[in-house]
Amino acid sequence: MVLHPATRILIFLIVAVALQWLHAAELLALTAALAMLLAQLRARELAILLRRARFLLLSLLSIYAFATPGESLLPSLGAFSPTAEGLRSGALQVWKLTLLLASLALLMATTPRQRLLAGLYVLLLPGKVLGVNAERIAVRLWLTLHYAEAAAGVAPWRQDFRRALEPGSDAPSVVTLQTARFTWVDAAALAASLSLAALMLS
Repeated sequence: MVLHPATRILIFLIVAVALQWLHAAELLALTAALAMLLAQLRARELAILLRRARFLLLSLLSIYAFATPGESLLPSLGAFSPTAEGLRSGALQVWKLTLLLASLALLMATTPRQRLLAGLYVLLLPGKVLGVNAERIAVRLWLTLHYAEAAAGVAPWRQDFRRALEPGSDAPSVVTLQTARFTWVDAAALAASLSLAALMLS
């Protein structure tokens, strides 16, 4: 049975939160699991996400390397030298961020855009008591992804950005999101994810 898209999003959020407290052994296990799943699906989403986030990853590593006190790796540079502790901390953060991107890539590879937005819509529904317009947010997200997908790889990024902000004639006048029912499989998957996260964090 297929998991509800809202369940998949919640599992992704559980992984994203748990990543901050995982140690090396748990990170290795998660890395192996994600690598196996992405390889089996032959997903290209991770390569795309890593390419887009490459400057963020390099900046994160550099900030930790040069801003963390510790043993200087290049004493001749004095205060401008990276430290061993900084490189270790930076590499750990880059590893965790890469795993977060891998989890997102797995979500994107297994959940079509229409179902993903339907899952977000379901998760936003409880916010109606606070005045949140779930329908409007879901439609805006759909249109944002529609323009981004249409402009990707066609023109330089400045033109892509301008085109994404301009109304397009190819945009659909009606957006339909098909929602499914939650089943016992969704409840079991969420319970297993929460239990596994609690076990790994204990």
